[in-house]
Amino acid sequence: MTLTQILKMLVACILVITFILVSASAYRQHRTTSALAELTDATSTIATQLAVDELAYVDGAGNKYSYVLDPGKLENLTFEREIGGENFEFQISLCYESENRTFGLAPPENRTNCSLVVACSLWLNDRFQLAKLGVIAWHA
Repeated sequence: MTLTQILKMLVACILVITFILVSASAYRQHRTTSALAELTDATSTIATQLAVDELAYVDGAGNKYSYVLDPGKLENLTFEREIGGENFEFQISLCYESENRTFGLAPPENRTNCSLVVACSLWLNDRFQLAKLGVIAWHA
């Protein structure tokens, strides 16, 4: 074997090893990005379900008001959801006037979580008040 052939084989081996390492790194990065996108989608879904359906204020005539929250519905709320075959837990916070109330489980320190804040109104004392609904979600 000549020196030129040995160098060509060495360069080919280096290129193959580099390709394998870059592919493995890209795969790990893709998995991380996909998991974060899934968590973001789940958090958005939970916040929307809460603001539009589960916590929505219903008046005496049966009309449901999306993004107008009824704080009385917080007592019966469960803080776990199955979305897309995955289980998620979450915590909500309700900020209005000078109050900041938190409901549900505390986010675990060893898991990645996602947070989202939604502007809404609160039906309290027979009047509307400006409020913010915060949702922090993580994989169960």
